[in-house]
Amino acid sequence: MIDFSQIIAAGLNLDIDYERMTRELVIAQQSKECIPFVYKDNDQECQSYSLFLRKNSTMPQYSYRGAKLADLSNWEWDSSLNIPYTISAIEQLPFKKLGTVRAVYFPDIPCIEHTDWDDKSNLKNTLGLSLIPTTGDTYCNIWSEKLNDYVSIHGHAMLFNDSIRHHVPKANGLRITVRLFGEIDYDKFEKSIVDLHLM
Repeated sequence: MIDFSQIIAAGLNLDIDYERMTRELVIAQQSKECIPFVYKDNDQECQSYSLFLRKNSTMPQYSYRGAKLADLSNWEWDSSLNIPYTISAIEQLPFKKLGTVRAVYFPDIPCIEHTDWDDKSNLKNTLGLSLIPTTGDTYCNIWSEKLNDYVSIHGHAMLFNDSIRHHVPKANGLRITVRLFGEIDYDKFEKSIVDLHLM
């Protein structure tokens, strides 16, 4: 039995058609709800794009932190987006209550080191699920205090504690990361874990 409160990161093998999900999300990127945002990686200016696939009128600010402060029972799918397969695949995942679902697009750029919450023990707001329908031939690095080094998770799906600093090296092409938070039945993922790193 895995103690999920001790997970830094875990790669998952899930039965999802990632190519189909990618096709839907590439089209969805053209939505007026898709917001560009800019940051610097050393001297390079990077522009990525953010699209919340679910809406919540109680979200106090446009960010993961803001989304996690919203009323969990108030989330609903954005009906303006034509993403039927993405919705059906996500709704089959073991969420007791699904909250925010946000797609972030990284075209030939890195995702710089950051955290998205402050309390490592607050699993609902930290140990989220990431689906990466197109990986951009890169991976996610999450810091391990125990190893004093990063652990790297490759592939299309992972759980990781995002109160721990993490970053993604430069993508080769487009990387799409879909982050999901809410009340998760973590034990249902135990048989899907292919790469586990504990605190």
